[in-house]
Amino acid sequence: MGNKKFNLTKLALAMGVTLSLSGCFSDNDNNIEVKPPVDTVDVGEIPDGTATEKQAGFFTIAVKNVAGENLGTSEAPVTVRITKNGDNVVSPKGEALTSTELTLNNGLGLFTASISEVTEEGTNITVNFSADGYFNNSTVVTLSSEITEAASTVILTPRAEVEGVAIAAEEVELGETVTMAEDGTLTSDEPITLTQEVTKEDATEEDDKGGATITIPSGSKMLTKNEAGELVPLTSKPKLAVAYFNNEASTTAAANADDATAEEQTRDTSSLDFFPGGLDLAVSVPAADTDNAEETAQNGSFTTAGFVAIELTDEDGNKVKEFGDSGEVDEDGNPIKNSIEVKMQVDVKTANTCPMSYTPVLADDLTDDEIAALLKQKDVEGFATDSAKQTDGAYFRKGACISPDGTAIESRTIKAGDIVPVWSYDADVAEWSFESYGVAQVNESNADVFDVVVNVTHLSYWNLDFFNWRQANNGNCGTSNNVRFDIVYADGTTDNVSAFDLLVESQSGGYRKLKRGYESTFFNESRIYYPPAFSVFMQLLQNKANIVDGVLNTDNSTDKVFTDNPVDEQASRLKLDDLCELNGKTVVLTIDAPEPPVDQPVKTQFVCSNTDDFDVAPAPVPTSTFVYLYNSDNVYQGRRYTNNDGTTTFTNVVAGNYTVRALDPNTNALVDSAEFAASTTEQVVNLPVECEVNTVPVTGTGGS
Repeated sequence: MGNKKFNLTKLALAMGVTLSLSGCFSDNDNNIEVKPPVDTVDVGEIPDGTATEKQAGFFTIAVKNVAGENLGTSEAPVTVRITKNGDNVVSPKGEALTSTELTLNNGLGLFTASISEVTEEGTNITVNFSADGYFNNSTVVTLSSEITEAASTVILTPRAEVEGVAIAAEEVELGETVTMAEDGTLTSDEPITLTQEVTKEDATEEDDKGGATITIPSGSKMLTKNEAGELVPLTSKPKLAVAYFNNEASTTAAANADDATAEEQTRDTSSLDFFPGGLDLAVSVPAADTDNAEETAQNGSFTTAGFVAIELTDEDGNKVKEFGDSGEVDEDGNPIKNSIEVKMQVDVKTANTCPMSYTPVLADDLTDDEIAALLKQKDVEGFATDSAKQTDGAYFRKGACISPDGTAIESRTIKAGDIVPVWSYDADVAEWSFESYGVAQVNESNADVFDVVVNVTHLSYWNLDFFNWRQANNGNCGTSNNVRFDIVYADGTTDNVSAFDLLVESQSGGYRKLKRGYESTFFNESRIYYPPAFSVFMQLLQNKANIVDGVLNTDNSTDKVFTDNPVDEQASRLKLDDLCELNGKTVVLTIDAPEPPVDQPVKTQFVCSNTDDFDVAPAPVPTSTFVYLYNSDNVYQGRRYTNNDGTTTFTNVVAGNYTVRALDPNTNALVDSAEFAASTTEQVVNLPVECEVNTVPVTGTGGS
């Protein structure tokens, strides 16, 4: 019997050719069948568990320095900590965040994480950032079943001089004459002092003025906290770092002048942008003036008179928390803690949004000793919280401004004798605490500033702030306490509105909110949550220039919001007695609609990286992960979270070239797409993974 031989290649199999080898091979009359070797093929397979499923929500935080540059490189990484409500904060894979995922070192300055569960009432997640050479800072992200994605920006201030902003900072070694004992006690021949000022020697009327002086008495103990939360001494003599942040009262006054330029009114950078945690916040306020009254967290806004960051850090990176007990007790028998003195200078043009004068120190012919006796904290606090002592229609409860009749409180500039609440900010957990009341005192050598002296028993950011909140001062805003307004181009176009930067500032200074366009998830409408309870200016910025014309008035209404902000084809910032006046209105821009943007589809999927190891490649496996959009100048434009099928869409992308960067959820590496022109064509980002190789026999049917 003759033999038939088939040569079946692996290539044929890869092309879908299937044949069956059959026949009877015999070289003798015993008719014994001899089978040929079985042909095989190597097939790639993406490992099980490679793809990830989308979590309930996610957030992205951009981390920058005061110049707006990204922080976090391999040489100077940024360390991230979830310090509050982090139980549900996870990686894209739904797993606990690793140290690698909590370190920013790729130069992009972006931290993104998922949340595994959201609730209707929402969760406030505190995220802290620290880096060598910078003061640490935190932000709070809120996610709920209604809002499942969020974005914000955190700015870290260097422990050194800052150019172009009203911030003065320095870090110094303590002198050789300063010694530290094993129990942390510092001893020096005289008190240790460090002064930081923004006041120029040749300061003009428009230049900002102010500063801070830190005085550490000899005998102060340098105590930090260990992992168990116990106070322990530092391991070595610390360095002292101080940063003073001015409230830019003189700059604001110049910007509000009749002859102010558009550039003066639209400042892209301000020291107020670096206020720790932002000027919108929630603090606990007693419900009544009585002792032990129930406290409720109230959302409101700080108007600041200035703030200072103080750090004492040893060579191991441990930071001083407290200064120990003095060994003495007060008149009530409570231990007296050691303290350091912080003297802050406040610009005389500073706005006081809760004016109340401490009248005892305003009497004529008081000596310095008599004034000092009147400034005992117990006496100042008793006066500040007594509604009967109000001098300008306001008083305080635990530092918060109270209007006795619930009406708006009229702001004025600060005066000698004004009470100034003192607050501390724990940057580790992004929590504010009311500390005490200061009093503005005349500076005998400088008529441009008042002095406010504070004795502090622990280290943090220390701030002179007036806290105003709507419910007690200016009524509620809408049904959900936020402002929503529509946006329309000059030519009437309402669709495809780009995301602009939003700038809201107090008309009298000391408050500023700058929200970058890439943080927004809304376009042809804008939302401002928990609007401040005082009069403001508002702008929308494109390329650092205001593009707001006015508020659309379709009914010839004489309401002040329309008469103050007419549509006249001129760029001008909106002047609003109350930001809530804008709720439900339409803001008209000075510019016509640009070339229609597109909704750019994107897909993320895993593909094999080791294609040379096999003959047959598996189909790509889609995955959910984080993707970031960058323009041709490598400027971050926004973020998305792809679905389980790997798809998502960047909406309202303007014409131009872009790159998508996708996070590999398994390696924490970023994978770039090729550069592309914005279009409706789906851009696919292939995430490489080493595939398993399976050798399988060739099977099928065929004939002889």
